[in-house]
Amino acid sequence: MVAVIERLYVRAPNWVGDYVMAGPALERIRAAHPDARITLAVRPYLREMANGAGYFDEILDAPKISNLPDLRARVGEVRAGRFDLAIILPNSLETALVPFLAGVPRRIGWRQGRSALITSGPRAQKGRRWFRRHGPRRIPDPMPLYYEKLLDHAGLPPGPERPRLPLADSDRQGISGWLAERGLDDGRRIVLITAGASYGASKLWLPERFAAVARHFAERPDTVPILLSGPKEFELVQKIADGAGGVPAAIAPALPLGWLKALCERASLMITTDTGPRHIALAFDVPIVCLMGPNDPRYTNYALEDQVVIQKTELECVPCQLKSCPLGHHECMKRITVDEVIAVAERFLDR
Repeated sequence: MVAVIERLYVRAPNWVGDYVMAGPALERIRAAHPDARITLAVRPYLREMANGAGYFDEILDAPKISNLPDLRARVGEVRAGRFDLAIILPNSLETALVPFLAGVPRRIGWRQGRSALITSGPRAQKGRRWFRRHGPRRIPDPMPLYYEKLLDHAGLPPGPERPRLPLADSDRQGISGWLAERGLDDGRRIVLITAGASYGASKLWLPERFAAVARHFAERPDTVPILLSGPKEFELVQKIADGAGGVPAAIAPALPLGWLKALCERASLMITTDTGPRHIALAFDVPIVCLMGPNDPRYTNYALEDQVVIQKTELECVPCQLKSCPLGHHECMKRITVDEVIAVAERFLDR
């Protein structure tokens, strides 16, 4: 990049996990443009993820566009910013269309399926192996590397490799009070259990098995399990808590994301399906036991020294990347046993 950039628009990813994995890219953009005014466009529910960060000057809400009036409003907001450059991290048509229609003169992003909307960016073509392929399908890269390749193509200087998250003191204070109210600040090590997955039913482990894991760590004298719940997972998490036989496994119903970050900072371990909280915990160096079913782990293969992914790769259908099992039996998740999950978790706690 040769021209001086005064106003920079950065479109962040939409999912919690993807946003965390984009952290090194966001830091790298700021380091490359220390004097630019950077506007970070995010889904409104991700605002708390950015609290305390120094890689932007302002946040622009970017809710999902559902109709033409929504599109016009979003384009008008971006046009009003008079940006010199847009860096678009997601791959969707919508995220590239907005800065294109807003007249941002330079737009950097992956080109796949939207080359007319992007002025500079990598794409899969003969002699340019930004995408490694096996037949017609792209061989996945971990998402931090995926964003890194985009910024390499843009000529930005190298940046950090490991995702980190900012954390406000107010969020630390908030979660300290939350734990104290529940008698969970007594020195026992916190084991976070994340049972849900907004991706789809194919990611879910059996509730009774999560309950057995929660019961195990409630009975261990130096640990306390905390069941995490997203906004749409109350019923599932309550079922797990009830199935744990009345053990003191606390339910955290839809904690604010800032408080969730602070809770992860205090945790000693997380046992989880392939969820956003998994990546939040990794950003605070929390060891992870990840129960992976239909998803391809290569999208998230980073920080492997701090996590063990349990996946039944001997099944021919794994990974299918489908939200619901077309065979109807979710065998890839059912084959994961309570004993193997506890065994891996105990190794992390004992190291």
